[in-house]
Amino acid sequence: MTSSPSITTLSTKTVSRDVGNGMGNGLFATGDINTGENVLHVKSPFAAVLDTPRLEDTCSACFGRRQLEGVTELKACTGCRVVKYCDRTCQAKDWKFAHSLECSIFQTQKPKILPNNARAMLRMVHRAQKHKYHSEEMDLFSNLESHLSEIQQDEEHIGRITMVAKAVKSCAKTDLDEDAIAQYAAKLDVNSFNLTTFTYDRVGLYMHPYAALINHSCDYNASVGFDGDELFVKAIRPIKKDEQVFISYVDVTNPTSQRRKDLSERYFFDCICSKCTAEETEIRETSEELRQEETDALQAAQKQATELFQNPTTDSDASSETIEKLERFLHIFHETTIWPLHRQPYPSIRDSLILSLLSAGNFPRAFLHAAIRYMKIDPQLYSDAHPIRHLHAWVVAKLAIYLSQGYQPTPQDFKDPIPLHEFGFNFHYVIWYILADLTSKQAEGCTVPSFKKLVVSNFATVDEEFKRNGIDPRNAKGTVSAEWTKFEALINRALERE
Repeated sequence: MTSSPSITTLSTKTVSRDVGNGMGNGLFATGDINTGENVLHVKSPFAAVLDTPRLEDTCSACFGRRQLEGVTELKACTGCRVVKYCDRTCQAKDWKFAHSLECSIFQTQKPKILPNNARAMLRMVHRAQKHKYHSEEMDLFSNLESHLSEIQQDEEHIGRITMVAKAVKSCAKTDLDEDAIAQYAAKLDVNSFNLTTFTYDRVGLYMHPYAALINHSCDYNASVGFDGDELFVKAIRPIKKDEQVFISYVDVTNPTSQRRKDLSERYFFDCICSKCTAEETEIRETSEELRQEETDALQAAQKQATELFQNPTTDSDASSETIEKLERFLHIFHETTIWPLHRQPYPSIRDSLILSLLSAGNFPRAFLHAAIRYMKIDPQLYSDAHPIRHLHAWVVAKLAIYLSQGYQPTPQDFKDPIPLHEFGFNFHYVIWYILADLTSKQAEGCTVPSFKKLVVSNFATVDEEFKRNGIDPRNAKGTVSAEWTKFEALINRALERE
C-alpha cells in the first residue's frame, strides 16, 4: 500500500509502505504531526472482546466507557447470559456488530465460557463469512505476519493455538479448515493490543489490521489509547513527514535485557533500536565505574527482592502480609542508596503497593506513594504528553479529593510514620494546582477524549467551588506556592523514611 486506506471507520495521517532490509511494512507520516495530535483513529474494531473475568463487571459494547461516565448497573443478555450491557443502546450496537452471530453458541457452551482469544476468533470468522468487513480490511488482515513457523517451535504455544482452532471450527460451523483458523489465531496472537478503559485499566484484547502495521521501538514516538471501542494513536512528540511511526509493544521502563526477552518471546524479533543500543553502552560504562562494594550492594538488593517474591501476588492483594512485603521491597532498594527511584523494579513495586493500599482502604498511605510516583518518578520515565503521566497525576488529585471530603482518620493513620495531618497543607489548593496543570496540557496530552473530558469537568467543579467562596487561586499564587511547598516537604519526608 502506498496511499492511506479508504476504510470509512478509520482516519489517519499515515501511509503503509515497506520499511526495507526485509523488515516488512510500517506506517509513515504523510505530513508533519504535532505532539498530542491523532496519528491514527480507528472508530470500529476488527475484533474486540473482554477478558473472561471482565464479562461480569464491564459492558461488552462500550467496554466500560459509559460506566466510567456514570452507568451503575449492567444487564445480562437475555439469550446467553454471558455478556452484559449498560442498556438497550449498547446491546443493540453489539448485537449488530457481532453478538447476533455468537449468542446461540454461547448458550450451548454453558456453563463454560470460551476464552477471550476464542471469542475474538469467532467474531472474526463470523464477520468475514457475512462480509461485514471492508475488503481492504480483509486484505490487510490476510497480509499480516502470523509467525506460525516460530510458534510451532514452542510446544505449549502451538498447543494453545491448535486448541483454539479446534474450538472455533466446532462452534462456528465454518468451511474454513483448522489450518486456516490456526493462521487466524496466530495473527491475532501477535498483532492484537491490550484493550483498556480510558483510565488505562486492562479489560480485554483488541485487533485492527491497519493499527497492527505500526512497528515497535523502545524509543517510540506515539502511544496507543482506547475510548470504548475506539482506538487512538497519538504523537508523543513531533513526527516529521515521511518519518516512521513507532509505538512500544512492551514496558520500556524495564531493563534492556527484559525488554528484549519479552519482545523475542511474544513477537519473535530482537530489538536493536537506538534506546537499546545506547543503554547497552551505558550499562557497560556504569559497570566499569562502580566500585566493587556498590556492585555488591546492588546485587544483594536484587537477590533479597527476588527471595521476597518467590510466591507471586496479585496487584490488588490487600492483605497486610502483601503490603508489608511490598514495603520491605522498597526499603531494600532504598537502603542501597544508589538505586534510583525510577529504575525498575522500584517503580513497579510502588505501583503494586498503591493498588494494594487502595484495595485495603488505606487511602492516606496510597496517596503518599501516588504523590511520590507523580513528583519523583514519572518526570524521569515519561514526557509531559505521555498518557501514563497524566493518569498518575489524576490518581493523586482523586485521592486528594477523597481525603479532603470528610475522610475520617483511623487510629492506625495517626501511628503512620508520616501522618498527613502533621504537615497541615491545604488539600484543596493542591487539588486545584494538579487539575489546573493537567487541564493546561490537554491540547498536547496523549490521553483519549473521554479522559480529557473527565479532567476538564473535574477542574471546572473544583475551580467553581473556590469562586463560590470568593477565592481565585490564579490571584493567590503565594498561597498556592506555600501549600505546594508543604506538599513537597511531605513527599521528601516520606522518602527519607522509606
